Amino acid sequence: MIIKTVKLKVILNFALISTLFLYSTITMAHSIPLSKLTGQFDEKKDSNFIALDSTVLPVNKKGMYLQKEPTEQLIKAYNDFKKIHPDIPFIVVSATRNYTYQNGIWQRKWDALLQKINDPQNIAAEILKFSSMPGTSRHHWGTDIDITSLSSEFFKQDKKGIILYKWLQENMPKYGFCQAFNEGRKGGYLPEEWHWSYKPIASQYIAEYKAILDSDPNKVIQTLNFTGHDKIKLTELVKEYVLSVNSDCY
Repeated sequence: MIIKTVKLKVILNFALISTLFLYSTITMAHSIPLSKLTGQFDEKKDSNFIALDSTVLPVNKKGMYLQKEPTEQLIKAYNDFKKIHPDIPFIVVSATRNYTYQNGIWQRKWDALLQKINDPQNIAAEILKFSSMPGTSRHHWGTDIDITSLSSEFFKQDKKGIILYKWLQENMPKYGFCQAFNEGRKGGYLPEEWHWSYKPIASQYIAEYKAILDSDPNKVIQTLNFTGHDKIKLTELVKEYVLSVNSDCY
């Protein structure tokens, strides 16, 4: 009886170790490269990305890309919306933005605010109301889009904007999208009615990003070299603005 019990324990331990090894292998196989998390790649040369202007989706400028799966789901959402509201604009105004592109946005805003504000931390706080630090934007992932307008007033006061936002809130989850920056969060960006994220993929990206920030934040921090990065509470800000998103997007 004792021998059988010992054998059973050995078998169970072996099974547990095998399971953990398999899980670790799968996890490693599906880990997302840091360069993809921080946008330090060229989406136009990535075979998993598609140019939105080559699809039926209306765009406000050419050269915007998105991963294929969210593109397919976004097209379904767009087509269904247009069946009901043919006269209301549903336009992609922003999609994937890599590190270089985001750095240009940051640099322009930093230079403009530097004429009015002396404290780097306050400059960063002002920019971060709506714009990300390079390397920290969800738009790096190829899963997020901005729809029709970047103005909260449009979605709250304009008749067409109100109809569009109500439809987005009620229907986008059916296609896998969540509103990344909703009301009621304790930190991070101001609410963005226009910003929608493809959860099946984006949730993997934020989980990977969080794991790195929890275990070795310097792994991310050392890749960030934008203007002012060395004059602000960088690690603290990265954690707040990357992780303070709608709980439905996790």
